[in-house]
Amino acid sequence: MKKWLVLLFVVTGMLFLSAGIVSAAKAETLTPKLILDGKALQPQVPPIVVGQTVMIPVRIATSNLGYKVDYDNKKKQVTVSNGSKQLVMTLDQKTAYLDNKPQEMVKPPLLVSQNILIPLRFLGDSLGVQVFWDNQIKSAFLYSSNGGESGNNGENKPTDPPGGGLIGIVDPEEETPGGGSETVPPTTPEIPPVEQKISGNLYEVRYETDAVVLKYDGFTVPNAFKLDNPKRIVIDIPNTQYIAGFLPTVDFALAKEGKLPVTGHEALQSIRYSMFGETVKSPRFVLDLNQNWDYELVNDPTAGELRILLKKPQPDKSLYTVVLDAGHGGTDPGAISISKRPEKDFNLSVVLKVRDLLAGDERIKLVLTRSDDSFPTLDSRSALANSLKADLFISVHANSYTAATNGTETYYTREESKAFANLMHSLYAPVTGLKDNGVRYKSLSVTRKTTMPAILLEVGYLSSKIDEPQLWTNELQDRVAQAISTGIKQQLNLF
Repeated sequence: MKKWLVLLFVVTGMLFLSAGIVSAAKAETLTPKLILDGKALQPQVPPIVVGQTVMIPVRIATSNLGYKVDYDNKKKQVTVSNGSKQLVMTLDQKTAYLDNKPQEMVKPPLLVSQNILIPLRFLGDSLGVQVFWDNQIKSAFLYSSNGGESGNNGENKPTDPPGGGLIGIVDPEEETPGGGSETVPPTTPEIPPVEQKISGNLYEVRYETDAVVLKYDGFTVPNAFKLDNPKRIVIDIPNTQYIAGFLPTVDFALAKEGKLPVTGHEALQSIRYSMFGETVKSPRFVLDLNQNWDYELVNDPTAGELRILLKKPQPDKSLYTVVLDAGHGGTDPGAISISKRPEKDFNLSVVLKVRDLLAGDERIKLVLTRSDDSFPTLDSRSALANSLKADLFISVHANSYTAATNGTETYYTREESKAFANLMHSLYAPVTGLKDNGVRYKSLSVTRKTTMPAILLEVGYLSSKIDEPQLWTNELQDRVAQAISTGIKQQLNLF
């Protein structure tokens, strides 16, 4: 009997211990958040990650940005508008329409628990909102152009639908003919337990000529953006911390922030630094400006330096010169595809489509290195762009290697071209539907010898059985051309 009592005590203890472990595991689970201008929104469905794409609920995000949102249950269509801009999306369809112009999403709008979710990046690109996904804390950040530094001001309240219906949320009574709600296929995001992991230490912030320098060790991934009223550049550095002897010294237990005044600079007035965030606080640096200046981040982990280079905006221009280069041509066919077609034809076809798309824009002067089956030399292509003092240079190609190699790549050579390469790649690579091989550095003649932001696009591999059939289709070429024209306008701030 005594043994049975001992055994009962042990089993009971294990049950309590197991319950405690389950409770602890649940406590560590973090629900993804949606944060607009520093203020956490309260969506009915949290952001989810589908593959490599972050999807966010469209209704609460756009209505808090001041947009009107309508949902047509018959067409399964969401319309986001504000009088000057209209974005129309349809459930389970990748093609959306921004001001009646087709745009491609990497993932179609998704129905989750009667809420419609759309790709975070697509929303940002379409509505001109800066977006950022912090995978460590599973949070989607949106920064509107008029958002406050420490949160929105609450003036942009959600827009009520006409007649009091649901907006961006499918009415369950209308979902199934004859009434009654349709069972929504469960979409359960995988949300692993998250805890903040410190990967870097901050030692110093100082000002040098046209640059703010942060000294650190470890690993940092800064997130920078600009805000107005007043004008300032903000740099958040998640998963880092100030060391005890950080310079200039500040005790955050006693002061909300530290401040480094700057004198003698045309725009920069001071540098403020603090801890910022709601659920997780991270170091934030604010560069106070008295006028609008641009910036560029140069992060060198080897030197332990993050440089925020301040750049005076160029005077407004009414006409921009863009050189489009169809690779190869004439006696130089480029790569030969597995169906025995020359790369030069693909390159020219895409460039001519871009030309047609931008032909009506009087703000852009397009110059083609070739518009027929001719062969300008590599030096003559870069010399043409330089002689015109072009604002942008884009060279279009298709690649070739082994049969097993496929995918889309964007190349740049000079550092000043990197941001343009990242922007263009983010727009055109997804619409190809091909493997994304990313943005790469390579010393290529046309990107090295030109003097303006210059990039070379390798849309896909003509040697690949996966890529090659797609590359010759009008559908892919049209999508790529549309994305390139969009990238040109975005780079020139012509939207």
